[in-house]
Amino acid sequence: MSAMLPPPFHLADRDEVTSTNDTAIEMAEAGAAAWSVVRARLQTGGRGRRGRVFVSPPGNSYTSFILRPCVTPRDLPQLSLVAGVAVAESIEASAPEIAPARCKWPNDILVNDAKVAGILVEAGGDAVIVGIGINLVSHPVIRGVATTDLASEGAPGVDRDLLLATLCRCLKDRVTVWERFGFASQRQAWLDRAAGIGARASFDGDTSLEGRIVGLADDGALIVESDGRHMRVVSGTLRLPSDTLRWSGETPVRRASEARA
Repeated sequence: MSAMLPPPFHLADRDEVTSTNDTAIEMAEAGAAAWSVVRARLQTGGRGRRGRVFVSPPGNSYTSFILRPCVTPRDLPQLSLVAGVAVAESIEASAPEIAPARCKWPNDILVNDAKVAGILVEAGGDAVIVGIGINLVSHPVIRGVATTDLASEGAPGVDRDLLLATLCRCLKDRVTVWERFGFASQRQAWLDRAAGIGARASFDGDTSLEGRIVGLADDGALIVESDGRHMRVVSGTLRLPSDTLRWSGETPVRRASEARA
């Protein structure tokens, strides 16, 4: 059954694609309307940030949204944070019986310190593509990254159609407010779900940094206290102190996930 979505959403439902982001980019370049949605049961070439492979077995939720937000180009990196709040809200609404969903800066969603969803924002012609993958019934085993799915966390019956409808509503509401009032209007909602605030963390990127996460700036930068100074972090691989060894099958993996702005 294909989900029935309210206006202004237009659903392109596919059985198999290389990636929903690739399909959405092609549609955007061909003039598809804003809030068009691509969904697939299977991705054969799903990817994460920096070209990482995104394992996409059947049964999970793989969607990409075509957006044309009315914001300045410098504000576009905030979209992964805005979308993160919407994804967390949709998980909370669809699986209220499990532990709360947490936002890991800037583009991962965690449940019980393990990654359950990820977001990939890319340009597509004159549009912005927001790709969202949510593990519903299975999750990949990735060395160095703790992963989980909603079924494993205690919510085995989440319907992908109902989840998509909820995600559409949450994302539309969040993006509309962000467009009108800026990221400051979304900052507290993200902080209310933040993973790692107040804890020490490390960042590997153009420069290495260790310090205590103290907050989030109005423009979405993470604020870190290091050597007595407050520093802004806008990119890099974030590792939290909750990153502890966890077994998944026969493979020990670390409770960590990489986030890049």
